Parts: sequence; structure tokens; C-alpha cells
Amino acid sequence: MAIRILHTSDLHIGKRLYEKELAEDHQLFFGWLIPLIETEKIDALIIPGDIFDVANPSSESRKMYYELLVRLSRLKCKVIIAGGNHDSPSMLEAPGELLRELDIHVTGGLPENPADMLVEVRDREGKTGLVIASVPFIRDADLRRYASDESYEDRLESTRAGIIRVYSELAVLCENSYPGIPALAMGHFFVSGGSISESERDIQVGNLAAVESSRLPSHFSFYALGHLHNPQSPGGDSKIIYSGSPLALSFSERDNANRVIIYQFEGKETSFRSIPVPPSRKLIKISGTISDIRKQLVNIRADELPLTTLLELDATEENEDPSKRIELETLVSEYDEERIEIIKSRISFRNRTAGTAELYDTGTGIEELKPAEVFERRIENDKLEENTAGMLREAFAELLEEVLHKQME
Repeated sequence: MAIRILHTSDLHIGKRLYEKELAEDHQLFFGWLIPLIETEKIDALIIPGDIFDVANPSSESRKMYYELLVRLSRLKCKVIIAGGNHDSPSMLEAPGELLRELDIHVTGGLPENPADMLVEVRDREGKTGLVIASVPFIRDADLRRYASDESYEDRLESTRAGIIRVYSELAVLCENSYPGIPALAMGHFFVSGGSISESERDIQVGNLAAVESSRLPSHFSFYALGHLHNPQSPGGDSKIIYSGSPLALSFSERDNANRVIIYQFEGKETSFRSIPVPPSRKLIKISGTISDIRKQLVNIRADELPLTTLLELDATEENEDPSKRIELETLVSEYDEERIEIIKSRISFRNRTAGTAELYDTGTGIEELKPAEVFERRIENDKLEENTAGMLREAFAELLEEVLHKQME
């Protein structure tokens, strides 16, 4: 009897696009997902990471998450969740005992006993037809130890080797404990060849140490992954599948083909297919001179999608001129088109004096930048040699990871 698994990831509940909350977008996706699970007779929903956008989500974000889990429990659909780099392991795991009573299995952080990451999925006859390795985002503190005299690349290789070791141990466990039963691995890490968007550019050790798919154990039929927001199989490897986020989380993701993945296991036969997620709103980025932008705005009209169209304006002029800033601000304040909203505008000048201000996009407040983005811009501004830049990135990644880890405790 066939077992069907639905894979989505990188929900980022609580996400704001600039100052625009995306709660309505999430609710529309969940409203579409629930009947799909019923129609497709899904046995288990898997979400490999980044359930929330921040480690300490708001009460509204938590409420949305738990309401989703309640709706899923009513479907008698097993739910398997692995924490991502944005998630707090302790927060996700806090209601673990209660959630297990609802057949919801959460692995927030890497457990001491690898067997705790294995979850059986039974078919409609009650037989174990699949085992899933629910591997969360593997933090540097979980696995990497190195000598002080190791090179930058040696340290990254230690991280890669640690990730591979976790999956290799799980593969052996699956083979020994579930002989003849297919296995699927979840995960939240970078595989070499994957493409990222601007909302994924956090500098973390896990992002720097991309793993080659050929080094991962072959026992798992599929690696159902999160971390990359654009659906893809890096290097064309059909066993490595990023479902991508179901929503566009930045303007750089506006053209992503958002989708969910359905895997089917029937005996020794395995297959998968993707189902497009219907868009809830359109994101449009308009670039050019202020005059160009003004002309393009005239041609934009509201569409039939459920939610308001969001615009980002990126103006570029030749010479620095304060009056141009005022002109753009006036254009934005006077724009009044039904069901269309400008949520971000900025202006830059091709000819301007270099200095500290060059670290930041004109019109971008430092409060809008992540710490990693500020650090990366400083690296680029100082024009450092690649090896030196690499060592600094790694050192910063370790410090940032330590700070984030303390925030999640």
C-alpha cells in the first residue's frame, strides 16, 4: 500500500517584508494546504526548518502555528517538523510531549541519541512502510572541533564532515533497525550548487560549508531539504530536493515557482511530483530613473489575486542631488492606486563621494539590515584578499551563531 509524504519548508511565520506583515499570505497558504492534504490522502507532512522567521516569535505567530497544528491533527495526518537556523530548538520542543499525543513529532535541535530523530510512518493497514530521519539545522556547536592552526578551508571541511557523519550514522541505524524499509532524510543545510536569494544571505558556518550531494549516504531515497527558498535540485540530482518556501519572502523571490512536493513510496518503487502553490499576491520591483519609474507606475493595475500588490521602487540618478530625494518621496506619498501599495523606495547616485555611507544602500536604514549584511558590506568595502575575507567571515559566523544560540536558550 502506497505511502504519501508532503514536503514544504521555510514558512517563516511572522515574516515582515520591510514593514509589511505577511500573516494574510500565510493564512491563505494554510487554507490551501489543508484540503490538498485531504484530497491527496497524505500520510505525513514534513517541514524541514524555519517554521518561524525569528527565534522568539510573537504571540500572534505562535497562535498561527498552533492553530495550523490543530487543523492538521484533525486530518489524522502525521506531522514531522525539524528546526531551522531561524528557529529556537527549545521553543519548538517545549510542548513536545503534548504534540506527540497528536502525532506531531518535533526535532528542534540535534539530540544526543540519533535514534530520537527517526520517525516511523505506517500505511493504512498499520504496517511500517517508511522511516523518516528528522534532522534539524546542525549548528556549529553541535559538531565542529578543530585545532587553532587549521586553515579556513580545513575548518569548513570539518563542518562538512560533521554534517555527513550525522547522516551516515542515521543511514546505518535505518539499515539495522528497519531492514528492507525505505528511508527519507530531512535536513536544513546547503548542498553545493544551490542558488540563494537575498533573504537567505545570513553568514553562518552552515551556509559557508556547502556539502556535495555525492558525499551523502545513498541509503536514503530522498533528501527533503529546507534552507533554500527557490525550489530546486542542486546539480540536477533528483534525490536532493528543496521544496522552497511556499511564499515569496523578498522581492528577489518574486519570480519563484512556489510549490510543494509529494513523495510516494510503494514497495521498492519511489516517485515524487510537485504541485504549484497558487499565488496570493504579486510583488513588483521597478528600477530606473525617477522619470522612468513614474512612467512605469502609470501602467501598473491591480490584478485578481486575493491580496494587495506590493511595489519596491529602486531609483538611480547620475549626480547626487537632494531635490531628487524629495522628488521620489513626493512620488511615493502621492501615489494612490487601489489595491497597490508601495512598501519600499530608495534612491542611489552613480556619481557620489565614497565613504562610510557607501556601506549602505541610499534610503536603507541600518535597522533594516541584518548584522551579517552590515558585516558583508564592510568586507566588500575594504576589498580584502579572499583568504583573509574568508577567515573573517568564519570568525564572524562563529560569534553570530554563539549570540543567536544564547538568544534561543
